[in-house]
Order: sequence, then structure tokens, then C-alpha cells
Amino acid sequence: MQNKYRTPTEIQEFLSSNGLNAQKKFGQNFLIDQNITRFIIETSKPFLENQKTEVAEIGIGLGTLTHPILELNLQTHLFEIDLAYIELAKNTYLKDYPKAKLYSGDALKNLHFISEKEIFVFGNLPYHLTSDFITTIVTDFTNLVGAIFMVQKEFAERLTGETSSLSIFLEAIGKTTLLRHVNKKCFYPAPKIDSSLILFKPHPRSEQIFKNKEELQIWSQMLRTFFWGKRKQIQVSLRESPFSQDPLFQKAVSSAWEKLGIAPSKRPEELNRKQ
Repeated sequence: MQNKYRTPTEIQEFLSSNGLNAQKKFGQNFLIDQNITRFIIETSKPFLENQKTEVAEIGIGLGTLTHPILELNLQTHLFEIDLAYIELAKNTYLKDYPKAKLYSGDALKNLHFISEKEIFVFGNLPYHLTSDFITTIVTDFTNLVGAIFMVQKEFAERLTGETSSLSIFLEAIGKTTLLRHVNKKCFYPAPKIDSSLILFKPHPRSEQIFKNKEELQIWSQMLRTFFWGKRKQIQVSLRESPFSQDPLFQKAVSSAWEKLGIAPSKRPEELNRKQ
């Protein structure tokens, strides 16, 4: 079944006939470029060759990407917070796809239902929650196959081209690739800024540095500490950051950089990835 809300006119008619407006607080900018939709699906297919792999979509909206995801004929998990689009999905196209399960409400609070599944994730993420979603998924999903996220262009360029707390955090877990930029005109209503598609692919288990969620939390705490404050020395950040006030943590980090011969006067941007 083809999605019938693919043009600005069709979307406008649906919204007006139901007394609705696109909700900025939910990051509702609906993808209308079918070339981008096809690109997303084709890019995901090499990750979905195992029929045991399941898929998830965060934020189904009017179903532009949801329909081709459902046509993959895999166990599918859909997340949506807006009641209007939840009802639209339940009353129309989801009736034809028994393999799909819809989770209503805040996706961040519902992701734990699928965190142990072998799964590939799609998501057009709200800009103000992008880091929260990505961090939760790569940290909590124990059998993540991969993910394609639509994010703010500036965020994607920083994540894949600069040294930051989040980019280093993700690099220890997998590889993040900038796939392509997406013009703001590919959405309705058009946002003020362009977007980008990024692909996250976890490292093979044999190459994983961290063994469990607890170790990842320590890794995150250390990076938040080091990158706290702009261009501060790591010894200053360790002493003053709100993330590092535990004396045992401070002692352990100091011991680690002494053992590696890293000068505490260094700034995080001056350390290489291996360090």
C-alpha cells in the first residue's frame, strides 16, 4: 500500500481536515522527497540480509518512510508520540501488516522494549533530542545491527568531522559515516536548516573495547569531564567539572594518564584517538 501523504498539498489537506498543525516540539517536518526515502531503504538492505533481523522506526509521522520499511516484511517496531498519527496508523495501513507493532508515547521511554533484539534502527530525530536518542541506542541496544539517522546538517558535520565528547564516545563503539546532505526543501513544512543522513555501524564484537553498559558509562563520564568547558586542560576539568567530583573517579583517571605518559596540562583536542 502506497503512502498517500507524500506532497505538501496532501499533507496540508490531512492536517486541515483533522484540525492539526505540525508540532515543532516533536520535530515534525515530514519528508516528501521519495528519492531520499529510496536512498535510505537501499542503504539499509545490506544490514537486513538475515531474516532474523528486526527493524524499528522512531517517529512515523504520516508514514512516508514507514510504508517502505513495512514492505521489507520484517518484524517491525514503530514509535510515535503524536496521537493523531498513532490513530492514522492504527486505523489505516497497520491493519495490513501483522508483523508491525506500534509503541505509543515518548520513544526514549519505550526503547527498552526492543533493546535486546537483533535490530536495525531508522529515525528522523528531533534536533533537540538527537544526542539523547543516539547515545541511548548505542549504549543500551545489546544486539544493534546498525542505524540510519536524519539529523541536523551542522550536527552531522561536527559528529563526523570534529573531535568532541560524542564523536569520541561513538568511535569506541562503532563507525559513524556521513551519507549525504538533505536539502530543507525535501521536507514539509520546510525547516530553517538543512539535514543530513548518518549511518552508524557497530564494531564487530571481537573489536569492542567495552564489555558492558557500566564500562560505557565510565567512558562517557570521563569524556564529559575532559570536554567540560572550552579548551580547558584535562587536569582542570577533572578537578572542576560537575561530572568528576567523586574522589575515587578523580584518582583513577589521574592514575590512568600517568600510566600512559599523558601530561595533565594537555587539552582533550590535543590528544590523539588512541590515547
